[in-house]
Formats: sequence, C-alpha cells, structure tokens
Amino acid sequence: MRNERSVRTVLTVAAVAASIPILLGVRAVVDRATLLEAAQESTSMSDRTKFVGTYRLITTEIKDTNSGEWSETPNFNRIGYITYADTGHMGVHIMPRSRLPFSSDPPTGAEVQVALQGYTAYFGSFTVDDQQQFVEHQRLGHINQGGIVDVKRFYDFEGDRLILTPAPADGGGKSTATSRLVWERLPNAPLSAEEKKFVGFHRLLYTDRYREKDGEQIFHGQRNEERAGTSYIIYTPTGHMMVHLMHKEGRTKYAGVRATPDEALKAFQTYGGYFGRFTTYENYEPRFVMHNQQGSLRPARDVDATKRFYQFTGNVLRLGGPPRLNEAGEMAGGHLYWEKQGPIN
Repeated sequence: MRNERSVRTVLTVAAVAASIPILLGVRAVVDRATLLEAAQESTSMSDRTKFVGTYRLITTEIKDTNSGEWSETPNFNRIGYITYADTGHMGVHIMPRSRLPFSSDPPTGAEVQVALQGYTAYFGSFTVDDQQQFVEHQRLGHINQGGIVDVKRFYDFEGDRLILTPAPADGGGKSTATSRLVWERLPNAPLSAEEKKFVGFHRLLYTDRYREKDGEQIFHGQRNEERAGTSYIIYTPTGHMMVHLMHKEGRTKYAGVRATPDEALKAFQTYGGYFGRFTTYENYEPRFVMHNQQGSLRPARDVDATKRFYQFTGNVLRLGGPPRLNEAGEMAGGHLYWEKQGPIN
C-alpha cells in the first residue's frame, strides 16, 4: 500500500511539474493582455487628462499649400480662452480685439452683423480619440444658430502649447487641413478657499425677480426658465470665468453661410456671453464676486467689471446684480440660480 501511494504521489508531482510551463505560459499571455489593455487605457486617459485645463489663444496659423509650412495668420489680432474640465465639459470664447461699440441701444441688425464677425462662442462636452489624435467638441450651445453640432479638432501637445487643427469640411485628414489654432496652457491661480467653491461648470436652473422697500422684501417670484438647461457659467482653477446664456427656443438656422442683419440680431437677442477673470469679496456683507470682463458679445469701449452678490446652498450658486430703483420707489433686482455639474456619464 505504501509503495502504491508513493507511486501515486510521484505521478501527481510529475503531472503538476509538467503543467507548470503550460500554466506559466497561460499566465504570461494573460499578463501580457492585461498589461496591454492597461497601457492602452493609460494612454487614452493620459491624452484626455492632458486636455484638462484652461488655455489662452496665442495665435492662429495658415498653411502654405505649396511648401506645407505653417505661418501666423496675417494681421492676427484676437483674444480667446478655451477650457476643458475633468467632468467632460468644455467651453470657448474667441473675440477680435478691435470691435466698434454699438451706436444705439438696442443695436441695429447691421451693427450686430458686424459685431459677430470673427466671434466664436460655444460650450458642451468633449471626447478624445487618442488613436487618431483628435478631440471632438459636442456643442450644446453655439452663437451660430445653424452651426454644426459636433466638430472635430486634430491635436498636438508641444510643451505648454495645445495646437488644434480643425478637420477639413470635406472629411479629409489632418494633412489636408489649412488652418490651426495655437493655445497656451495657463497655470492655476492661488485661489482662496472661497474662490475654490466657484470652480466648475454650473448650469442655469432658473431666474427670478424681487422687490424691496425700506429694507423689507415685498415681492419674490416670477420664476423664468426660458434659458434653463441651455446656459452655463464656468469658473476655472486659473482664476478665469466665462458665461454662455442661451434661450431654449427661437433659435433657427441661418438661410445662408453668413447671417443676414435680421438673423444676426435674432442670434444676439437669444445668446449672451462674456469672459475674463473673477475675484471674490467674501469679507463684505453681502458677499460678492467680481467678473472682470476681457471680452463680451456686446462690444464695449472699456473692460467691464460686473458685480454679482452670491450665495451657496449645497450645489446651487445664486448670483444677483445690485438692485435698481424703479418708478415706484422700490429696489428691484433678480437672481440666477446655477447648479454645479458632476461628471458627464
């Protein structure tokens, strides 16, 4: 019996020993597959992660179709910012520096038509294809009422610079593109604890109105949702901010490539926005945040500093401008209620 058990033991050990190379081979294949999958995921995440941040426009470039060389667009004179968040949101404003202020209020269609030339403003989400090296902007809102919703940009990172090359309209690849935008990543600002509360993408829930007299509130209501869900205010870790206020209804595609004066006026009336830097004054009563505008859809002679009283209630940020005296001797004003957005599913 002992010899029989010994034989069985020897055979078992031999079988296990024989299977070790096979098991190791299987394990090696599994490990290689796992490592490859992890590497691919890491690369994809790395490229997407690289985008997160706020950039300022340095220049735009055009390509010589004969030599293939890139050079700065003649008479470049624009200012702009683009921001990407780790939540998957993005937003952009680009504005010509030299714009004539409106001569009338409200402006004429012809004035607005001129003001919108060269102005880009849109917001939405973004996805990155690291294999084909392009980022896609899925636009939820756009100043151009009939603009293409999803736009593709080939990308290159060169140090702190992000080069975005719009995909040709005919569906061609990067090699056939003839224009590109050069952006420079901005460093994060030394924000206060209060300023850090603002950082993120906030979607408009609704607006309301109020009236006060002799320090007492006599009316609060008139809830309005005409721009709810399609308007965003953005605060970034670099200390910048931008606003996109868009109506849900009344936006129709232009009849042609360029807006007519009437179409431009309609677009302007249903889309507002500006961009710049922000600073909080939390030690004042009531507390307020200053939006120091560097640019706006409405042309202005000087930089406009906009004061907004604020209050946080959970994830909801309430903003309101200083009230004004109406004909009834009441102080009248309004609020905008914004909800901070989490990651896009």
